[in-house]
Amino acid sequence: MKQHLLVSAVMAALAMIIAGATGCARKPPPPTEPKPQTIDQLKAAIADVLKRTHTPGCGFALVTKESLIFAGGVGKADLATNRDVTADTMFRIGSITKSFVALSILKLNEEGKVDLHAKVADVAPEVKIVNRWDATDPIRIVNLLEHTAGFDDMLLAETYDMSGGPEVPLLATFAKFPEPQVARWRPGTLQSYSNVDYGVAGYIIEKLTYQPCEDYIADNILRPLGMTHSDMRLTPDVRAALAQGYRGNPPLPVPYYPILLRPAGEMKASANEMARFVRMMLNRGTLDGVKIVSPESITRMETPETGLAARAGFKNGYGLGNYVTVRHAIVTHGHNGGLDGFLSVYAYMPDQGLGYFMSINASSPALSQIENLIFAYVTREVPTPPKPAAVPLDADVLAATGFYQFASPRNEKFKFLDELLLEGWTYTHNGKLYRRGLIPGPPEEQIYLGHRQFRGEKESGASGVFCTDDDGNRYGCGELACFRKISPVWPATRLILLVGAVLAMATSILFALIWIPRKLFGRMKGAKYLAVRVVPLLASLTFLATLVLWIHGGGSTFALATPSPFAVSIFLLTILFAILSVVGFVLAIRSYRYSMNRAARIHSIMVAFACIGWTAFLAYWGMIGLRFWTV
Repeated sequence: MKQHLLVSAVMAALAMIIAGATGCARKPPPPTEPKPQTIDQLKAAIADVLKRTHTPGCGFALVTKESLIFAGGVGKADLATNRDVTADTMFRIGSITKSFVALSILKLNEEGKVDLHAKVADVAPEVKIVNRWDATDPIRIVNLLEHTAGFDDMLLAETYDMSGGPEVPLLATFAKFPEPQVARWRPGTLQSYSNVDYGVAGYIIEKLTYQPCEDYIADNILRPLGMTHSDMRLTPDVRAALAQGYRGNPPLPVPYYPILLRPAGEMKASANEMARFVRMMLNRGTLDGVKIVSPESITRMETPETGLAARAGFKNGYGLGNYVTVRHAIVTHGHNGGLDGFLSVYAYMPDQGLGYFMSINASSPALSQIENLIFAYVTREVPTPPKPAAVPLDADVLAATGFYQFASPRNEKFKFLDELLLEGWTYTHNGKLYRRGLIPGPPEEQIYLGHRQFRGEKESGASGVFCTDDDGNRYGCGELACFRKISPVWPATRLILLVGAVLAMATSILFALIWIPRKLFGRMKGAKYLAVRVVPLLASLTFLATLVLWIHGGGSTFALATPSPFAVSIFLLTILFAILSVVGFVLAIRSYRYSMNRAARIHSIMVAFACIGWTAFLAYWGMIGLRFWTV
């Protein structure tokens, strides 16, 4: 579970549309963090970030290939007991678990027990998969590990096991939630992050080894590395040392629930023990004389090979439970992870022999700020490599310019939000390559590196590549994201209509601030048929309430994946919005029979059309009467 909750982004995205359309001022960028020169300065800077972001605590470790530089903590592991974070405080490290699953598959591959290119249907036929391209492009194990199987991400209801009962077998989870195990595009082409991929990969480990995935990883990866307490299960040792997760301001405790797709994100580990894992990666599969896998397997883990981007020569994408980051001055490898109440990341630089791990016990923006501080400290004496230089634009890049729309969403149900917001133009001007979105904003220069690859101005390596599929469709792909070149006519028209509809609904609220007081104070005694105004107004207010609730309510997956008051409110509000929109539309059409103020009639009709337009759009995408606890 990488990053951020899906549904928090859903309505935040709609809010961004409205903000962009109405010219809302953008917040200024955060201040640049100082570059610490000593461990004490680093800890002080981290403490300042924790305080500013209302994050209780942080555990972190700094390593070289040869040794541990530092492992420790800042802040509190548990506010209720006033327990400090130490080097041995355990954190839920979420999707970093995927690195351990990928290592396990690579180890089994070295032992001749499985082929990375084996068909999933041959190895585990009991996992029901729907793939209409199976005859020519079957889903292979490597597709699971590189997120090129085409699966949807897990459903919200598929996230946590809140039953309190015994551990749910992975196969039972697949059977209960079969929808994500459907290939949405030809396997081995587009890349899209899916926790289901690693759920199935973990089950394959169980099938091959005749033991639970948790036990195999503990026996063959964790304990040989000296990670004596780290575990996917909540053992007594883990429970005693585990930090309490928090969310919000002031921080509220997040309950512990295991996730159903355990191989996707159920590992718990400390800074001390993750330091050993990072050092093993720097030493190419071996630590203190103990070999986990061969150097060749580590290199394969770091290198994507399936997917359009990889086949086009792009190597800075998602490999096998390991991805490249180019946002820092030096290219790093690693993985991050996030669960409610916890965010973590490990990263290492093979050429420099440096690495780090960090975790915080809150869902807060502190992660990237603290990581920037740690990166700055670890690399403070390392010369910054030159960024890949620009080359003149060639025929390949000129042919690739045009309008692109996001084509590889994590969740198909919320695809419309990705299409609305992650789209824009790629164009050339004065011999340079630029990109900009439909919503007005400054263009972003893309440094062309040749071979159809490009990077951002501040990026330390290629972050994307232009490529073409077998059907001649053009794509721009980066790590876990693919954009397809299309005509801009419909996307631009759709965005204009939807934003215009939101603005029309907003005017009904503003207009009500005038006519409602006038009505209350007797200034509109002759006005009739107020239902023509009132019903579209109520629909607009319901739409606004849904937006606000969706953005600021709930606050966690738990509130979405169960029929909580928050989730039920969303369910009822969307239905109420649809009903009011239809009633308002009917009243607006019938208003021509009434003798009423002409301006009021025209305005009411405009708002009614706006509401019915959004109702139709949301209904098409299954958002009306949406029950999060079943999807």
